[in-house]
Amino acid sequence: MKKSIAALIMVLLLSTFWQALATASETVWFTDVSASADASSKQATVTGKVASGAGQLVTLKVVEPGGQFFLDSVKSGDGGVFTFKWNISAEGKYEVHIGAENSSTPYKTSFTYGLAPSPTGAPTPTPAPSAGPGLGSGGSGAAASQAPSPSPANIVRVTEDKLTFNEVLKEATFNLETGAEAHIPAALLEKLAQSGTGLNLESEQFTLKLSVQTLRDLLDQVSKAGGGEVAVSVNKVAAADMKSLLELAKQRNYAELKPGSDLYEFEMKLITSGGAETAISAFDHPLTLLLKANGLVAAKLAGIYYISDAGELEYFGSMSAKGWLSGKMSHFSKYTVLEYRKTFTDVPAGNWAYDAVTEMAAKHIVEGISLKEFAPARKVTRAEFAALLVRALGLSGGSASFTDVPAGKWYADEVAAAYQAGIVQGLGEASFKPERTISREEMAAMLVRAWSVLQPQAQPESAAPPVFKDQAAISVWARDAAGKAAGLGLMKGRGASAFVPQGTATRAEAAQAIANLLNAGN
Repeated sequence: MKKSIAALIMVLLLSTFWQALATASETVWFTDVSASADASSKQATVTGKVASGAGQLVTLKVVEPGGQFFLDSVKSGDGGVFTFKWNISAEGKYEVHIGAENSSTPYKTSFTYGLAPSPTGAPTPTPAPSAGPGLGSGGSGAAASQAPSPSPANIVRVTEDKLTFNEVLKEATFNLETGAEAHIPAALLEKLAQSGTGLNLESEQFTLKLSVQTLRDLLDQVSKAGGGEVAVSVNKVAAADMKSLLELAKQRNYAELKPGSDLYEFEMKLITSGGAETAISAFDHPLTLLLKANGLVAAKLAGIYYISDAGELEYFGSMSAKGWLSGKMSHFSKYTVLEYRKTFTDVPAGNWAYDAVTEMAAKHIVEGISLKEFAPARKVTRAEFAALLVRALGLSGGSASFTDVPAGKWYADEVAAAYQAGIVQGLGEASFKPERTISREEMAAMLVRAWSVLQPQAQPESAAPPVFKDQAAISVWARDAAGKAAGLGLMKGRGASAFVPQGTATRAEAAQAIANLLNAGN
């Protein structure tokens, strides 16, 4: 009996010992792990949960069939969920090693691509090999290989070592070709934003500039989502689809449209740590887009345009320098370079104002009174000319206290912006007379002030002796402006050297004056 009791005690003691030993050596760090490959997208996915919950650094090391390593890391999301996705090409077995903070033994699994169906792996007790460069230290997805490794087919990871920095401009540039999707980790967004450095995604045909403020906005969205990364892709729209959209646009705008580049579709999305994707299509702070023209379009008529699926056009910018066009955009979609040749039946080719009206219509500074008519002889009001100058110079904001410019009027914002820039002044105390027809001497004064805004470093010289035979008829306050406007080529006289200072200005003359302003010095 005593021997039986002693034996039972020994069994219980050994059982307790082995259970404690197993618990100590087999801490469960990961659950619900799945590793697989999708042949249609040529993409591998590893998902799972880390026991320590959200906000934990999870590292990934993949040994590819050829012996190369792929390294990446993410922060776990709600419930400890994590997801890794990357593109693959080589057929064979992929060994997967997953690590976590405070875990000395990585979770190991594997999957097969191309040779057999991809199984969901199970942990193996075999000790893991060395993690390799970057694993467990917050690596950002760069491939570390023992031999040259093929780059992913369409997903590229933006890492600090792949950036080119311009310390003077405070910009970092990453090369992004069409058809690729750039993944920008939250850690890099934060580092760039904190250092006041913007991010450029560029190719030989386009440059997309993300300002520091935009990076902060994106980082805020990633933080609210519990971690993750931002993905940006640029794809060319098929030529046949582009042709169909341009046909719709021609019909809607009654204009001849000539493509000056491919049609690109820009997309951005937020990918959470758990793998959920949310499209980001609008921005609180505009992004700068530069597109390279193909050289087959007239520079003065070329612009960057957004094209909707219904053929609607939205103008975003014009030629900046050396064949590149620049514009600010507040939303993503399809963009291209177009030569926009809008013709009006009452301003035919050969009309003295044809070139100016066509150019200003292409820049969307002037518009017709209908799809086909411009009304070149119609008089222009002070508010209308102020609005033209504001559009031409791209001004916005400001305030003015004119009692005859109520906030509800269409020109209220334009007059305020022109006043803020010093282009317009009142007539008497707190009065602007917005709907009064503008005189030629008033137009000259506004043009010279606008020229100074456009070229703040330059100083126009006054015309020294009077150049107009009706010089004495020019109001004293306007004589200097009239002389400068003539000297700069902003305005010309009417007829035989007469300025006609009190004469009213027409829509055709206004278009010509704005064209002269924008082309001054070119």
